[in-house]
Amino acid sequence: MTSAVRLRASVMTDETHSSLSSVERLRTLSLRSIGTGSTGARKVVLMFAGTRPECIKLAPVVRALSGHPELAMLLINSGQHQLAVRACLAELGLKADVELGALPHLPNLAASHQHLRVELAAVARKYDPDLVLVQGDTLTAYSAARAARDLGYPIAHLEAGLRTDAVLEPFPEEWFRRRIARFAKIHFAPSRSAVENLLAEGIDDRALHHVGNTGIDSLRQVLDKSGHGHRQRQRVRSTVLVTLHRRANYDRNAVIVCDALIGLASARQDLRILFPVHPNPRVSATIRRRLEAHPSIDLVEPMRYQHFIECAERAALIISDSGGIQEEAPHLGTPLLVPRCNTERPESIETGFVQLIPIDRDRIVRAALDALVSPRRPALPIDDRAPFGAGNAAQRVVSILESTLLSQAYA
Repeated sequence: MTSAVRLRASVMTDETHSSLSSVERLRTLSLRSIGTGSTGARKVVLMFAGTRPECIKLAPVVRALSGHPELAMLLINSGQHQLAVRACLAELGLKADVELGALPHLPNLAASHQHLRVELAAVARKYDPDLVLVQGDTLTAYSAARAARDLGYPIAHLEAGLRTDAVLEPFPEEWFRRRIARFAKIHFAPSRSAVENLLAEGIDDRALHHVGNTGIDSLRQVLDKSGHGHRQRQRVRSTVLVTLHRRANYDRNAVIVCDALIGLASARQDLRILFPVHPNPRVSATIRRRLEAHPSIDLVEPMRYQHFIECAERAALIISDSGGIQEEAPHLGTPLLVPRCNTERPESIETGFVQLIPIDRDRIVRAALDALVSPRRPALPIDDRAPFGAGNAAQRVVSILESTLLSQAYA
């Protein structure tokens, strides 16, 4: 039985779980957010982060809610990537209010989902929130949404409506986000196409809000802090930045991408290829085995967010299967090749900075060589015309939470 079939069989069951031991194992770091404001008890918004991208995209909302007189926020480290989340939050000047134990090594995705669903349900029961907010399309986001749905808590979905042209591609991200849409009462769409997707699926337009992507809020903060224009003039023309982490690119596809990088380095011996390696051994073992000894390829540990953005802006080219970098690259002015068969961010392709490339060694090498000799274009400004917003999505989210949560006016 495939992991997709096992996962579908698992999440379509209606059985409920209880886990007193989960609550006992909670590591409560701070409950500073819960209290009373001038108008009495505040409404509680529970947020879950299990991966670095979730931290980066939730951070602007956490900051926007900090000190709010009527809305309290609790941020939970789900344990999915426990140490990475802790480190990323620290870099962003934040700390989880509650940190769960690390997700154990389990035999498949379905088992991991069931474990997280039980753990996150225990957290929700303990803190009895007025709203559960989940971000994106991760295992944590889906498991938290499912747990909240089981317990009857209203759900808001940040970065809602992203879709590719295939239900199981990429798996499991595409399947997760489509399922979360069925549970959510508030949908925060990051882009024009996301709005259209949700409307086509029958989502009530009163529950749908086009706010932009909070990842652009975080990007704007980094660029404003570190002198965007000056660094653009200091590009390292001989550096190619690479990341690879999606489940669809495990095993054989990872080998093909690695072989393409070797071919690129042979064709352009002036290049240095900088490759932060994802910690998942399913992909990292292949990468290290194929590339570790190559003199032109530097395999490094995952970078801090600000350092990664600086490297991405200074690079001559990025090759990555990540979703977030598709939003960021046009604002960095750096061409991006995406080794995938489709994308949930068509607006990125429309900018001209982002190109989908099939998982084929020769086509990746050719596309990279072409991109390296093409004239550079100026970066897109982060403004009201930007495809994923002007960097003020978090404030829009909080305004909508105020008007819906405080009046209980769910569509």
